[in-house]
Amino acid sequence: MMAILNVIIYLVVSMFLLPGPSSGGTLEHYNNLYNTTLKGYNKDCRPVKVQSTVTYASLYFYLKSIADLDEVSSKLVTVGLFTIIWKDENIVWNSSDYGGTELLYIDESLIWKPSMALLNTMSTNVGLLGFKQSRVRYSPYGSALWNIADRFQTTCEFDTTYFPFDKQTCEMQIMAWDYTTDVVMIYPFNSSVDLTYYSENGAWELLSTTTRSEKLSYYSVAVFSLHLKRRPLYFVIYILIPLCTMLILNTLVFMLPPDSGERVGYSIDCLLALTVLITLVSEGLPQNSNPMPVIGYVLTVFLIISAIICVETIFILRLHHTEENKEIPPFLRKIYNILNCATCKKRSGSVRAYSSHTDLKKVEELDKQKKPDVLPLTWKELSSCLDSFCFISSLFSVIIVGIVFFIIVAVKS
Repeated sequence: MMAILNVIIYLVVSMFLLPGPSSGGTLEHYNNLYNTTLKGYNKDCRPVKVQSTVTYASLYFYLKSIADLDEVSSKLVTVGLFTIIWKDENIVWNSSDYGGTELLYIDESLIWKPSMALLNTMSTNVGLLGFKQSRVRYSPYGSALWNIADRFQTTCEFDTTYFPFDKQTCEMQIMAWDYTTDVVMIYPFNSSVDLTYYSENGAWELLSTTTRSEKLSYYSVAVFSLHLKRRPLYFVIYILIPLCTMLILNTLVFMLPPDSGERVGYSIDCLLALTVLITLVSEGLPQNSNPMPVIGYVLTVFLIISAIICVETIFILRLHHTEENKEIPPFLRKIYNILNCATCKKRSGSVRAYSSHTDLKKVEELDKQKKPDVLPLTWKELSSCLDSFCFISSLFSVIIVGIVFFIIVAVKS
């Protein structure tokens, strides 16, 4: 099936890239040229008159589509076509001697060609380019053009620090396999990848492409780089929004009446739902700790907040159902007074404002006649105060963590 797929890809792309039939000449002229060219041709010998001459091969890459980009397996799958051009000094002819024949097509297995290999292939073996169904096109002056269409599987080093707002740079590294740089040199024909026939990917946006040539030890390498940006809308709708909604619902546990009997179950259900969501997110990320995604820290903090909410719920319920005849410990009274200090300051301020506009003697007489009775603090009042404080603090924590996450991602990415 893979061989059939390769043939189909080659034929489809070649319809766009290869010119029409050879111009001029008859079938007899073409057969004479073909037989004359291959007579005595040695495909194992580099086609230059002086063997000390370096053969230069230029590469042109047409990208058709990005079929897959998997973060977990660090795999990039692209569909495209490589055009390799070099000069063959053994295959030259005078077109007028062969009825004006300008083009000649020869099976790649019958002639010399620069062996190309994908260095960062996903295969266990070296990914040699080309297959037997392809042809090499020649012009009368010895210019050779070889088109290789295929489905290329290469590795890609992912940096998911700012997932799902991350950008990635994936490379396809092509090396001249059989010859060192003093014999064969390869280089990209253009400074970018040709996107004439490119089809957009639904998960990744192709920002730009670059090419470069470099040396790996004694071998020549051509590198084609794809600069990609993840489309984050899917993850925002199906992960981030449900996550924030779940945390906000979790904080509402303190709004439930303590006597309803649903508080503990509600908070534990929210904690379990958050745990499941974290598991789903972790399955879509690479299994490594360098770099660690920022969203991983955020999910961990949210999980801790949810666990703290469960503990606070149980503690407050225990206080609420404590018998009223038991004395409230001093430290709990102190906590209650601290949480209500704002109300105390407000009341004292109103008394000073009132005394400044009335007669001081009348105020003193009124204070003597009627002094407000200070009601004793009850367990239910204490638990209600803690409910309000825990709700506000938990909601504030969730909002702050979410804002910090989006600020970090927006600035860094």
